[in-house]
Amino acid sequence: MLTARDIKGVNALPATPCKAGAAGWDSTDSVDLEEATSMTEKFIRDGVGSIALCGTTGENAALLWEEKLKYVDTVVQVARKRVPIFAGVTALGTKEVIRQMKGIQEIGADGAFCGLPLWQTPTLENSVQFYADLSEAVPDMPVMIYSNAMFFKSNFPTAFWAGVAKKAPTVVATKVTYPINWLEDFRVAGHQINFLPGHGQAYLAYKILGRENVIGLWATGAAMGPEPLVALVDAIQRDDEAKAREIYEDMNSLPSFMPAGEREKFAQYNVQAEKARFNAAGYYNCGPSRAPYRDLPESWQKSAEVHGKAWAELRKKYQKVSEAAS
Repeated sequence: MLTARDIKGVNALPATPCKAGAAGWDSTDSVDLEEATSMTEKFIRDGVGSIALCGTTGENAALLWEEKLKYVDTVVQVARKRVPIFAGVTALGTKEVIRQMKGIQEIGADGAFCGLPLWQTPTLENSVQFYADLSEAVPDMPVMIYSNAMFFKSNFPTAFWAGVAKKAPTVVATKVTYPINWLEDFRVAGHQINFLPGHGQAYLAYKILGRENVIGLWATGAAMGPEPLVALVDAIQRDDEAKAREIYEDMNSLPSFMPAGEREKFAQYNVQAEKARFNAAGYYNCGPSRAPYRDLPESWQKSAEVHGKAWAELRKKYQKVSEAAS
């Protein structure tokens, strides 16, 4: 079974490819499996360390179970154990999450990617026990926690991580998207859990925790081409602070994919804006965003397209570095 140290490099969280004309409520077979095949091969070719399917941008909420299972199965078969594949199983309640965990395990997924149940605001005790229950129910399936404060009604305090480390032994990683206290959270759970920073936090995490404890990062932006992100992890692992800072600044220099002054609306346009920038970058064809999240104001569309094209240009710099190294 995977451990925290096995989740290294870039953890790509891609958008689920959608067939043209299949974004509506009436489509029961929307996933473009041919594009999913191509996407997976490209990710592995270009150096990602793992893939986590069906998060927010992966449109977990917009897929039928049957669609998701076919999609995960396709990616697992293409990957052929070359990189770990985590599959999103976030649902409204514990029993449904466990049912889905067993389903993705049967088709060969390496782990489950799971946030807190999306209905009642959880107490600390609820939150810890939820993951403890997953460990008890499926004791041989690693879990990556989707610790997103914006969606899961929790700030994931240090006491949560202490509880998970004590009661949920199958939790091996987390996608950090909450106001983390790096030192304290790592102190109570870092022996078991890989705290994966986003690419915007990776340089800071490296400065605080050191290269030996920042062995990977998560990135939805890998769907625009992962080479700059791969280069960042490589610089951190070589303890090349100057290069890591340069790459971090390169990525931060790009125009935002959110219109100026409208960042607070990201929760409303998350999927739509992400898919717009991914498609503009041209790495693979994500297709349209699925119902119900289909509206995107023109200002957001334009900002996303400008960002995606700028990333595609930045990617060329790191493609050349990668090719020279190989």
